[in-house]
Amino acid sequence: MQKYLVAILWVLLLVAVVFSPLSQLRAAPGGSLAVNFSGNPLSLDPETAIVETEKILLANLHEGLVAWDNGILVPAAARSLEISGDGLVYTFHLRESYWSNGDPVTAYDFLSTWRRLLTPVSKFQYGFLFDIIVNARAYRLGEVDSFAEVGIRALDERTLQVELVEPAGHFLALLTRPEFFPVHSLFNTILSREERSAYRPGFCTNGPYCIREWEPRDYAVLAPNPHYTRERVHLERVKITFLAPAAAISLYGAGLLHLMEEPPLSELSKFGSDLVQVPTGGTGYLYLNLRRPPLNNPLVREALALAIDREYIVEKIMGLNAIPATGLVSPGIPDGITGQDFRSTGGDLVPAMDIEKARALLARAGYPGEDGFPPLELVAVEGEASEEIARTIAEMWGINLGVPTRVKVLSWPEYEELCTTGRFYAARAGWISDYPDPAAFLHLLSSGAYENFSAYRNEEYDRWLRRAQESTEVQERMEICQALERMALSDWPVIPVYFTAKPYLVSGELQELKFSPQGYPLFNTARWK
Repeated sequence: MQKYLVAILWVLLLVAVVFSPLSQLRAAPGGSLAVNFSGNPLSLDPETAIVETEKILLANLHEGLVAWDNGILVPAAARSLEISGDGLVYTFHLRESYWSNGDPVTAYDFLSTWRRLLTPVSKFQYGFLFDIIVNARAYRLGEVDSFAEVGIRALDERTLQVELVEPAGHFLALLTRPEFFPVHSLFNTILSREERSAYRPGFCTNGPYCIREWEPRDYAVLAPNPHYTRERVHLERVKITFLAPAAAISLYGAGLLHLMEEPPLSELSKFGSDLVQVPTGGTGYLYLNLRRPPLNNPLVREALALAIDREYIVEKIMGLNAIPATGLVSPGIPDGITGQDFRSTGGDLVPAMDIEKARALLARAGYPGEDGFPPLELVAVEGEASEEIARTIAEMWGINLGVPTRVKVLSWPEYEELCTTGRFYAARAGWISDYPDPAAFLHLLSSGAYENFSAYRNEEYDRWLRRAQESTEVQERMEICQALERMALSDWPVIPVYFTAKPYLVSGELQELKFSPQGYPLFNTARWK
């Protein structure tokens, strides 16, 4: 039996602002948007795009097979897709769409782009994301010579078929990453640099915008793609500058910018109402080694979790780049059913600090009145924020519970060696998901996961996680994932501390501004009041 997902989407991301004389910088009312990003983009090619600004631009100029539409995953460059009954074969039927130069978008554009990225001599750093596809890993490592053996096929100009190694319910969410977006097939195949330039990513696009002006390290101007066949955007022009936040903040204050990232903390008192902290798909947490007494006692683990003041850690150490954790799965991931955020529908699973309850739990565990608790060691990878967080938590455990805790700072290889061999008590860690799906976080605690440093073992958890990872039924997957998160955090093998976030200043006049699960601003629906 085949499952059919048919929908029409228009979700595309855009970014903007041009650095020119102030009289020219002011945007035309209702027609232009001015944005500043602090990073300088060097490439818009998926093969070499690495820095965040490059990925934001790529995501806003090109369109993948699927995308998020108000929290629901639907076809984008595809008009429909079919999933085989065993969950292994995905067949995408492309809609009638065009590159910004008027050429039709075809299945060969996707195939040739992915083939180029996976070629062993490619500079592409994210090839591991394709490993769920049959023989993709073997091809990129040079173990398979012919790309014809890889599970990616263009059946005709409008039909792309992908075969997976195993059922993967997260595969469609993975395709929303910019690394899976196409570039024109002639850019992938023509050898002459001069000939290829006409098909450059960003300048020849299949999304609602394309680049009309570009001055590297200075500015870019985006204009609507005249050949884009889906619903039109509201903005006539997007202007982008690449200035340091200290320079951009004065332009924002003068009304010459409508959005800027990473505003200086010292200036927030002037623009506090414009601040938006956007989740970026990461969680900071602690591993607790369940193999080491007294951490093998769940009462002790819960007591340690309740003795941490997350609000203080975020405010004093992480600043605007984090919010207190309320679960393991980061906010910003759509639940795929109602369009709401998985974190909001999953509820708050990490309680606020409660010292009285924490001390009572320790007493029940056999350590009344702060007596007899053995010293703990909390390891952390060297780095200013990592070390400061670890020392702050160690102090909280000492003051709030009377638990003596020493912080040990290590290089990453030293840290990894201790954690993989189980020779630690507690370890500060962080995780950024490879794809916007709750299973990317829940996998951390499966019995066979390399990252399961806590040595958490729960057969029921493993069984249901496999079900969630293999299922293509969205509602079933989300319900299982919510139950799994509750199950894991009732055992406290890890202690979530904060969620990563990125701060933006956004003009109050801008409406319908959206962000991707990675924290990228999405401007396809943005409009002025």
